[in-house]
This record gives sequence, structure tokens and C-alpha cells, in this order.
Amino acid sequence: MPIPDWNAIEPVLQWLGIASLATFFISLAVIPVLISRMPDDYFVRPHPFRHPFAAGRSVVYACWFIFRNVAGILVLFAGIAMLFLPGQGILTIILGVALMSFPGKHRLLFSMTAKPSVQHSLDWIRTRTGRLPFTWPAHTGRHPSRHP
Repeated sequence: MPIPDWNAIEPVLQWLGIASLATFFISLAVIPVLISRMPDDYFVRPHPFRHPFAAGRSVVYACWFIFRNVAGILVLFAGIAMLFLPGQGILTIILGVALMSFPGKHRLLFSMTAKPSVQHSLDWIRTRTGRLPFTWPAHTGRHPSRHP
């Protein structure tokens, strides 16, 4: 197997380093803003899935739905990359999922935020930005919207 020429690889590695630094600093700036804008009862209130192309929905709603899901997917992939690169990977993944709309999203968010360390990190960011901590569901191991 031939060894690639270092002169051909070096620019790629430089761009990867620049991209890594950029995602790190962008995540440091954007994640606290997004977390502070979420309502404090976001993880306990019901969020029914609304189909964007159902009868009675406007074209603007469908475009907003598509935009939010594409942005959520991009943030999700950035979070997955930040698990291996510098950045706040888990928090970015949670924000990416929160931006998207799909059935079962809140059960997934509930399971992702059930760990006290994740809850503490999210609450720490909110208090540092001057907002109240999130209201968390009771530790029953069940999603709050499910009936007994």
C-alpha cells in the first residue's frame, strides 16, 4: 500500500484543525443561548407531534418544519462529531434532537436527560445565563406523559 505524500495530506489536516476549533468556539457561544431560550418546563410538559403536511397547515409552517429538522440534523451531527473533537458533544446532541420534530422525540429526550450529571450541566448553563433551572420529571424511570 503506497504511503500518501505528506504535502498532499498537510492542507487537509490544517483544514480539519481549523474546522475543529471553529465548532468548539461556535458551540461555546451558541449552546448556552439555545439552552437559556428553552422554557424551564420543557422536559415535563407534553409535546404532541403535529404533522407538518396535515390538512389546514400553511406552507409557512411546512417550510419552518423542514428548516428546523434540517438544522436539528446538522446540530445532531455536529454533536456526534464533538464526541470525538473538542466541544460539548452530549449537550449539542440533546439540542439537535430538541430542534427536530418526530414522533417519540420527547421519550428520547427524557431518556437522554435522565442522568443527574446531564441535568446538572443543563441547569448550570441556565443559571449562568440568569435563567431558572429546568423542572425535571420525578425519578420514576417513566416518561411524564405516560399514564400509570
